[in-house]
Amino acid sequence: MTPQTLMHGTGVFPDVGVGRVVLLNNSQAIREMIPFYCILEKDVQTEVNRFFQAVETTKLEIEELKKSMSEKLSASHLAIFDAHLLVLDDSLLMNKTVEHIKKNKHNAEHAFYTIMNDLLKQFAGIDDAYLKEKSEDLHDISSRVIHNLMHKDKLKEIDSITITEPTILVAQVIHPSDLKLLSDPNIVGIATDLGGKTTHTAIIAKALELPAVVGLHDVTRQTDNGEMMVVDGIEGQVLIRPSENEIRQYNQKHQMRIQLMDELKILSDLKPLTKDGVPVSLLANIELEEEVEKAKLFRAEGIGLYRSEFIFLTVAPLLPTEAQHFAVYKNLVEKVKGEIVVRTLDLGGEKFFHEVLETYSQQNPVLGLRAVRFCMTRKDIFRTQLRAILRASALSNRLRLMFPLISGVDELKSVLDFLETVKSELDSEGISYNHDIKIGIMIEVPSAAAIPDLLAHYVDFFSIGTNDLIQYFLAIDRTNDEVNYLYQPLHPGLLRLLQNVFQAGETQDVRVAVCGEMAGNPRFTLLLLGLGLREFSMTPSSIPVIKKIVTSVTLSQCKKIASDALKMDASNKIEAYIERANKKLIPEFERILKSLL
Repeated sequence: MTPQTLMHGTGVFPDVGVGRVVLLNNSQAIREMIPFYCILEKDVQTEVNRFFQAVETTKLEIEELKKSMSEKLSASHLAIFDAHLLVLDDSLLMNKTVEHIKKNKHNAEHAFYTIMNDLLKQFAGIDDAYLKEKSEDLHDISSRVIHNLMHKDKLKEIDSITITEPTILVAQVIHPSDLKLLSDPNIVGIATDLGGKTTHTAIIAKALELPAVVGLHDVTRQTDNGEMMVVDGIEGQVLIRPSENEIRQYNQKHQMRIQLMDELKILSDLKPLTKDGVPVSLLANIELEEEVEKAKLFRAEGIGLYRSEFIFLTVAPLLPTEAQHFAVYKNLVEKVKGEIVVRTLDLGGEKFFHEVLETYSQQNPVLGLRAVRFCMTRKDIFRTQLRAILRASALSNRLRLMFPLISGVDELKSVLDFLETVKSELDSEGISYNHDIKIGIMIEVPSAAAIPDLLAHYVDFFSIGTNDLIQYFLAIDRTNDEVNYLYQPLHPGLLRLLQNVFQAGETQDVRVAVCGEMAGNPRFTLLLLGLGLREFSMTPSSIPVIKKIVTSVTLSQCKKIASDALKMDASNKIEAYIERANKKLIPEFERILKSLL
């Protein structure tokens, strides 16, 4: 009997699914099917025509799929299909394939696969997670066109799969082509070799609220059709061939989560006050417009972080226009009652589709051209976004503007100078905006965290991005398995750094929020309150949990915890102490962790 296998990846929707595996065809299988042969000179044009016909057929299929899914998915998610259509309209990509056919006298399937494979290798060679994750679009497009060249209908293949019991879909990656399957109520989970938190697989899993774990590397090789599998999106792992007892335990975990969330929803109408009456703001982090409804459901007081990168993702390979930006921000203003913090583009130095066709790389993009650094290099992109945000600010004074990855005063002043330039342009054009729009910065670079008192003179608020701050402060790559044990949110140095920012905010009358993962992790709530945090911004579904903890303690208790922790010299000591304090003050703490973490 084949032993069970436990695999770790990235959880993208926090729930548990148990079912039998259905393996979807992947790009490896397609590659093995692609024919290769040479053609005669007289047949070149026929082959080119055959290629263009397959492209047109693929476009029609995508339009048909988009139409069929229009009632199940939002406009933002449907924009994924538009992005695929834009790739198929890319003249450079099409011309390279035609050139390959004419020059090498190779059949169209092989020519197109070669060009697409070369492009995918360039994506893989760029050390940037966002760009690597965009490769799943190219895999899907390549697969569709090649299927049509080979007269195989990929949609019919999907339609031929029958789902009659709880099922886990397992694939290299879930393509938009596979969305028809995902809408089946018997699909209870997703597990993929590839992908990350910003891939279409992750985005769609969140939208459909399906437990999902991505980035498992070779889950497709470790399992087979019909085997039992557990997908634990809470822990970010899958268990292949679980025992009957383990199946019962995971089903109980799923039911516990449902029960806990139902119980916590009862707290929805309570104000987030500590037991001694100290108010705390609980805000939502979102990247999709549709997540506004979840933020409302969990009674978020506003949007503490709107990640504007998704606007760029939905229209890639093109850049979003000012009108497209404005439409998103206008929609947020109309739907959200509280404040809305829009973070400007925070992508990791990548170029977009047309530019990626040329050689481009950075030796260390995490420390390279990214976020405001990229925006100040590409002021055309930055100007378009700033104009749209400013225009939307005329609709409500609740809209705020935030700049990521600010490292010091000089850089901040340079960015603010450019903002003033954009304001002047709008003034000269007679376009209205909120002249007093609140401006904030992300504190995620150690140099910025060391001088919050100086930066406070230029902005209205700070938002601490703990994910990057910890990574930069401790000099470790949190995605590197060799050193991620050093990723320590409770490092004594980090706690002192956070306290420094909180104290500067209080002294300088600058609001301070935390929007990184620490804000939504119940393990850290009491400590952060004690250190001075009063604004937490997190995934909407985490809000009831954090509210439960906030309303269960007094601020004096939290201050005692923080004071004790700051005297300790090692993260493992602090972690053990915090764990004891959480269990002592929050009777249901272990149950909360088992259900949500």
